[in-house]
Amino acid sequence: MNVSLLTIGNEILSGDTINSNVAWISRSLSEIGCSIQTQITVPDVEKPIVKTLNQLLNDGPAFVIITGGLGPTTDDITRNVLFNFVGTGSEFDEDYWDKMKKRFEKYDMDIPESNRSQALIPTNGHIIPNPVGSARGFLFRKENTVIISLPGVPSEMKVMMNESIIPMIKEEGLAPIFNKTLRTVGIPESALIEKIEPVLNTNHGCNLGYYPSIFGVDIKISHSDEGPVENLSNDIYKILGVSIYGEGKVSLEDVVIQLAKNKNKTVSTAESCTGGLIGHRLTEVSGSSDVYKGGLVVYSNESKMNMLGVEKDILEAHGAVSEETAESMARNVKNKFNTDYGISVTGIAGPTGGTDEKPVGLVYIGMAKKGRVKVKEFHFGTNRKRNKLRTSHVALNWLRLSLLH
Repeated sequence: MNVSLLTIGNEILSGDTINSNVAWISRSLSEIGCSIQTQITVPDVEKPIVKTLNQLLNDGPAFVIITGGLGPTTDDITRNVLFNFVGTGSEFDEDYWDKMKKRFEKYDMDIPESNRSQALIPTNGHIIPNPVGSARGFLFRKENTVIISLPGVPSEMKVMMNESIIPMIKEEGLAPIFNKTLRTVGIPESALIEKIEPVLNTNHGCNLGYYPSIFGVDIKISHSDEGPVENLSNDIYKILGVSIYGEGKVSLEDVVIQLAKNKNKTVSTAESCTGGLIGHRLTEVSGSSDVYKGGLVVYSNESKMNMLGVEKDILEAHGAVSEETAESMARNVKNKFNTDYGISVTGIAGPTGGTDEKPVGLVYIGMAKKGRVKVKEFHFGTNRKRNKLRTSHVALNWLRLSLLH
């Protein structure tokens, strides 16, 4: 079943707002067996909206899903343009207007007159309820296509898609698509494909997609039958082994916390260049308090000495970014919080601060466990944000691998 997506918004075109809606809708509909035919973004201007709608309808998709342009401000013209396009009149919904006024009264606010536009409903069309916002959606049938218009606020759009649109599309009798996503870490995309090439060249019959990111490469396997998906994923597991840390949407921190819970292990962190990012990621997981006992952000030499007890002689002889300092940080944080594992990170995040001897991107990660400490040296790039993310990911993956053994 073909679906086309139309996003309306000047803020999307200018780059001020990232179009996360189209990615979420595409992913959600692809998972239930839809084929996304087209994705187009246009400004809040009547002529390009109408021109694009005609273009999309000429391609004959089963559904056109529009997001954006249903707000109360003067630049939100989608409602009127769409009503004119499908040839419907409108009427004012007094009951809904009263509901909106009461909603504003709860916050001791008078409802602006501009919100009256959100109480307009088509005389020939359907309303899509919005459980979390004031901008309701619309559904029309034109030729052989269902046109759906939703607000652009992501939280509102997602609820309306999940509660109204996706169930309706499923009722159209979609052929089921079986998907499995294998999440890998530590192998670049080109090297990964080379590793699994022997099974890729077999007659597996599946569709594969590769989705690289700063954290690793996701491998998405799809087929109309479950058997080929399971067979191919099992073959890939045999090759990649522990380089696959999970499936679906599971995060690396989810896996780490669950492994630590299963083995009744605890963790503490001492962070310098990551500024608490590792601790933040671990505490994003529900139930992480069973595992993560605490952490220290020791950014300066003074805090490394005063809060963590790193020896002054070590810092003076080797510097804050060194194997010796990372070793001391890991050992001391493990002892301070009395945990099974102590993780430390210290490095030069950049883009300034590097030297010929210690360039930007140099990072030391330490791990203390069972009375011994090991430190690994890494060389990342010059982008500060990426360096922090990569450091946190490498540290978490090292902890995962340690927990597996």
